[in-house]
Amino acid sequence: MKSGVVMSIHKQHAVVMTADGQFLRAPISDMPKVGEEIVFEEEYKLPRRAFKPLYGYAAAAALLIVLLPALLFAVRDVHPVVAYLSMDINPSVEIGVDGEGKTRELRALNEDGKKIIEGLVFKGVGAETIAAAILERARGSHYLDTPNKDIILTSVLVGDRSKLKLDFESLLTDKVDQALRELLDAMIAEAVGASVTTLAVPNEVRDAAAANGISSGKMALYLMAKEEGYALELEQMKNQSIDKVTEPIGGVGAIIANAEDTSKKKLKELVAIEQEAKAQEAPAKAKPTATPKPSNKPASVSKPEKTDKPAEKPDKTGKPSNQGGKTSWWNKWDKWDDDKDDDKKNDDKKNDDKKNDDKKNDDKKNGRKDDDNDDNDDNDDNNDDDDRRDKWNDRKDDDNRDNGKDRNDDDGEGRGNDSRSNDRDDDDNDDDRDDKRDNDRNTVRNRDRDSRNDWRD
Repeated sequence: MKSGVVMSIHKQHAVVMTADGQFLRAPISDMPKVGEEIVFEEEYKLPRRAFKPLYGYAAAAALLIVLLPALLFAVRDVHPVVAYLSMDINPSVEIGVDGEGKTRELRALNEDGKKIIEGLVFKGVGAETIAAAILERARGSHYLDTPNKDIILTSVLVGDRSKLKLDFESLLTDKVDQALRELLDAMIAEAVGASVTTLAVPNEVRDAAAANGISSGKMALYLMAKEEGYALELEQMKNQSIDKVTEPIGGVGAIIANAEDTSKKKLKELVAIEQEAKAQEAPAKAKPTATPKPSNKPASVSKPEKTDKPAEKPDKTGKPSNQGGKTSWWNKWDKWDDDKDDDKKNDDKKNDDKKNDDKKNDDKKNGRKDDDNDDNDDNDDNNDDDDRRDKWNDRKDDDNRDNGKDRNDDDGEGRGNDSRSNDRDDDDNDDDRDDKRDNDRNTVRNRDRDSRNDWRD
């Protein structure tokens, strides 16, 4: 006989998956449902047809892919976590336990805890066995070398577990506590001295512990110590071992012994008080408003607001009354007019001063430009005089040469020479007049130049 889970249904057979993972064709007489387990004797043999088996296997594989997440979810819910056990040595770890006391989750709550549980196989193993293995590893890593070591074992039921036995939590804690104590008794020969303390806390304590990054046991001890008036800090609980933090106030045993009430109800109230205190401290720790930095720039002076003209008109006398001892609006009017006139005068004066300065600058620039032009004109006149003088000298030399030639000519030529001599005399007279005019012009120019130099100085 063979059996398997129905994966797909066809006309004359069903594809089933056996316990060893084989896919077989089972003959069917009635119509089973997908997911139902059936029993059959012989495998159904299909007629030899090309590619027919391929379609069947493809359909079965597709169905498996679709149903696999649901199957995994169902398997996971078969053993849900119903309680958590936290162990605090210096390594802090948390064990998730199902309704049968088997370990389903294991996680570290600090860096030392990560080292202790690394590589530890825990799925389906009893919680007491896992706790003993963690304690054994802690001894091997010298976490138990401190005298009078305190070990805290804290239990938390998850959600509403009314279906569980009323004594499930206590039975689980007792079983784990007994396993730890037996292991510690065996370690007495190695001079290992440690004590185990058990606590049962509500979910609110575990949530508050998770928010502060510590274990449920450390959070419960912190709340009890604060209720008794001891000043413990959560940062200490987070970074130090439980016995080192509580040593100055007598250890874990002293805190629990002095507590008036260690019930879950009392611890829930302490959590509420702690949350309310933090909510009140939050505004006090708010950052102060940033003080504005002083600016190097001078503060801008605001312009005076213009006084509105009074709407009230004076009476027939031309002078409004001064009622109630207050200054009449007429005086305000006069003051407003005076201020306006003063501003206008100041603006006019500034504009006149600016125009005079601009005019003086322009006169200076024009005077320098005229001087430069006059100098250039004088240079041009001197050059013209030199040219005329050179030309006159050349003409005089020509006349002297002509005179030497004409002395040997006849009378007719002598008369011609007399006429030419007369012409030359006229030219000489003209040249003399030109020289005199040039001298006069030069005298005037020199006088003007001296005057300008005196003005510049």
